[in-house]
Amino acid sequence: MEARAYVTAFLERLYMAAHPDLTAAARELVHEDIPQRPGKYATSEHAQALVSYLEVHERLIQELERIDELPDAEFEQQRNRLFDEAREAFSQIARTDQLCVDAALVGTLLTNISIDACITELLKLEQRVHEHLQRNVEGFDDEAPHFWDERALEHRAEREGRPIDAAMRTMEEPEFIGWLHTLEALAQLCLASARYRAAEGYARTVLRAAGYPSRQEGTVFLVRARLEDDEGFFEFAHELEATRPNEAAALVDDSPWFLLGRTLLLYKTGRRRPAKRALRDFAARCEGGAFFLLNPTYMMPYLPVRPPAREPWNLTHQAVWEADGIIVDTPDFAAWAESIEGIRESSEDFAKRYGF
Repeated sequence: MEARAYVTAFLERLYMAAHPDLTAAARELVHEDIPQRPGKYATSEHAQALVSYLEVHERLIQELERIDELPDAEFEQQRNRLFDEAREAFSQIARTDQLCVDAALVGTLLTNISIDACITELLKLEQRVHEHLQRNVEGFDDEAPHFWDERALEHRAEREGRPIDAAMRTMEEPEFIGWLHTLEALAQLCLASARYRAAEGYARTVLRAAGYPSRQEGTVFLVRARLEDDEGFFEFAHELEATRPNEAAALVDDSPWFLLGRTLLLYKTGRRRPAKRALRDFAARCEGGAFFLLNPTYMMPYLPVRPPAREPWNLTHQAVWEADGIIVDTPDFAAWAESIEGIRESSEDFAKRYGF
């Protein structure tokens, strides 16, 4: 989740709680003003730390986008400089406020250490934040379907005079968002380091949260495909369709993770004819599917989690990038995919349209 979304929701909750007598029109003005000038509303040290994180993070992402077209050598030099500067800034914020979870998380992700060492540090962070949620955050409950106790939500709604559901509670609690971000980062690192069951466990935990868009179902699909778990793969697809019917098309029918995972699963289990149909479906339904499959393309590390898709093909790029280890470990898959009629042509057409 982008920092501006949850930081401004947190600031708005604090402001409204401190000014309960505002008219509806005044509330609307505050709602519109906070995203534009969050610093004005950051009146506590914790709020100021969150706004500092927001500003450093957005500046880092903007600068990374700015240097994207540089020649490789200059790009790497500029990227390393940006990472060093951002890491120091995030570390300073985290030292000042230990509850600014994302500052600690992104600072760790930017540190030049091995995946195993990074996982170890994130596990420590996750444990610390989880303990804080259990002890200090009203209504947090590991056993509740969406982590928020229903009775606590009702009491809070009565106290604040407004309706509050689990999705709103998620959005307004930065430490909870930071915990979810940490779990999501662990899922990605575990997938990349062949800790498949752990990756699925973290992903499923994230999927329980209401009001938190994550695409972590993609991680589960890739894990099931890598483990050649045919039954589990399609059971999970049916589970998503049953529990999230309004999102089923995006989560399954048009999901590059589902469509690529299905192709890999069918290929790995020796079913070449249906695998061929699945590959063509992936290439046809996912913008850039054939291109990214045949042309492994660098993607910036997630800081801290999957960035929002700004182009239709961004999700496809993410899915193929995350599946890279599985593709590499699947003998002849890439060569087989390139040999299928229409796939190379689809790749070349995409490259021409988007200037790759």
